Amino acid sequence: MKLHFITRLFVSVSSALIMFSMTTISVQAKTFLRANSQYAEIQPGSQIMTWWAEEIKTRTDGEVEIKLFFGGALGKAKENLALLQEQAIDIAMMSPGYFPAELPFHAAPNSIPMAMASVDQAFELMTRLLEEIPALDEEAKANGAKTLLFQHLNPYKMVCKTHIQTLDDMKGMKFRTWGKDLPRAIEAVGATPLTLFFPDIYEALASGNVDCIPVSMDVFLSYKWYEVAKHVHDITIWEGPTAGTWITRAAWDRLSPEHQKIVQQVSHEAMIKDRDMTIASGKAAIADLEAQGVQFHDFPAADAEKWLNAIPDFFSDFINDMEALGKGDDARKMIKIWKEVTL
Repeated sequence: MKLHFITRLFVSVSSALIMFSMTTISVQAKTFLRANSQYAEIQPGSQIMTWWAEEIKTRTDGEVEIKLFFGGALGKAKENLALLQEQAIDIAMMSPGYFPAELPFHAAPNSIPMAMASVDQAFELMTRLLEEIPALDEEAKANGAKTLLFQHLNPYKMVCKTHIQTLDDMKGMKFRTWGKDLPRAIEAVGATPLTLFFPDIYEALASGNVDCIPVSMDVFLSYKWYEVAKHVHDITIWEGPTAGTWITRAAWDRLSPEHQKIVQQVSHEAMIKDRDMTIASGKAAIADLEAQGVQFHDFPAADAEKWLNAIPDFFSDFINDMEALGKGDDARKMIKIWKEVTL
């Protein structure tokens, strides 16, 4: 009887230990990822990323959970790449145009001005580049990351504190820019480029430290910049993809092959949803802006053409820069695809 009791006790303890071990393994198997977004939660694109995170959690039965931190809560926009490289965060939603030296292939579509006309073009371009140009994946890998998806922005029109009637009116105007290409496009018409990040734009407009900004109508509405700038001019300064979503290679490798496949599928679906939502929100924003007293102006076609002819040949410059890095062939393939998409 005593031996029987000891045996039952041993079996019970062993079973408990096994169950504890299995529970521990199960808890450890759950992957928590922290994602830092440079954008505010109120932006339409942030709603897509909320869906993206929730959908990944659902399809992985809760085994992959992504916590989103909006408005740069884990680090400012310019810090995102370093945070990825240092694995201080697992995922970043950031504009590659802020990192032209480290991410030149990703940054070009996010930076080169007056080279696309619609959201559909931006969607097709990035889809093809990610599939057809290995240099993008190599570039991300060199920074310890993997590209998952790109979001979209509606065409960036010229928004100013005053009505710009001709190209000559641009001379001396202080114009918000980013990256290395847009400043040169602004300088080409005698305006002064000024690098500003989103959180600084409202105050810069209000104080007169900047006169004009390129911005899409839905973003213009979301950030209430219409309170300090009332004039929209119908000339597309820039159009293309906005923030990309990157995951560190270390975090990616922690995912099982099945979970990696789910993340890639949801990311593709998110790009489609973002494209469609972006187009719809851009159209809806115009009526709301008009209700806020925003005035919409035509921009003289002759002046628009003159501006386009005055800017540098950014495609050739990009190819030359990549040639110096031994990546000229990839750059030429990229520009070929770009021209096919925008014809």
